[in-house]
Amino acid sequence: MTTNPTVTRAAGAVPLPAAPGPAAVGPSAPSAPSAPSAPKRRPWFLRALRSRLFGWLVFAAALVAWQRYATLNPSPRYATVSDVAVQWWDQILGGPLLTATLQTLRTMLIGYGVAAVLAVVIGVLMARVRLVYVLLEPPLELLRPMPISAVIPLLILYLGIDDAMKISVVALAAFFHILLNAYSGAGSTHRTTMDTARTFGLTWRQTMAEIVIPAAAPSIFVGLRSALAASLVISVVVGMIAGNDGLGHLLMIQQQSFQVTDLIVGAVTIAMLGYALNAAFLFVERRVLHWHFGATRTHD
Repeated sequence: MTTNPTVTRAAGAVPLPAAPGPAAVGPSAPSAPSAPSAPKRRPWFLRALRSRLFGWLVFAAALVAWQRYATLNPSPRYATVSDVAVQWWDQILGGPLLTATLQTLRTMLIGYGVAAVLAVVIGVLMARVRLVYVLLEPPLELLRPMPISAVIPLLILYLGIDDAMKISVVALAAFFHILLNAYSGAGSTHRTTMDTARTFGLTWRQTMAEIVIPAAAPSIFVGLRSALAASLVISVVVGMIAGNDGLGHLLMIQQQSFQVTDLIVGAVTIAMLGYALNAAFLFVERRVLHWHFGATRTHD
């Protein structure tokens, strides 16, 4: 007698669900979690466009175009890149360029240092001490929009054309760049942080040194960097207007004698000096504010 493979169920019994096979899995069955995909790598040309090397390549291409144009169109008004390079090297080794550069750099750094100390102290005090703000805000706001060119004749009248006048002009030009950023940074310290300092019994001096100044430091460094470029520009300009030495004075002499190549050499020297100063400043900034850059660094 053959047995029926079909299971006979009793009357009223609940049918058992059939075990689903691979083909019977419906759309409602949960899918297994997929493995995280690897980040897609950008094409090489997009990576090249985001690299600083691309900027230097564009600059090199501009120099090549300048060299070709000046070679194909000889004129007293033009100088080739090779001529400028040779003349720059000769001027640095035996000409007045190195002396003038050091004179300008000395004036700029002294004025910049004076402005940095005064602006940071006054900006922080104005932000945290109401009396200082009330006393200094009106005269500073009157002086801030005044152009440097309007101040130079007055400073020449009282200080002459020596170093005191040039340093004062540079310090005045750099002062407000740093002051505004120091005031903004010190004034934006969170109230909760200040209340915490009072809770722990910190004195006013300790609060300034341990809370306000570190919190304002990133903003202060923004002002310091902006003032550094302004100080270099003004130190050259004041030499052109009323100086008797430095790069500005040297450029005016070369312009009056129509020394085109030497003029370009002077302009290139100022550009190189500005780039070197900015690179040195960024190096110091990353060392001093390493905690800030570590906390705010973003990844692509």
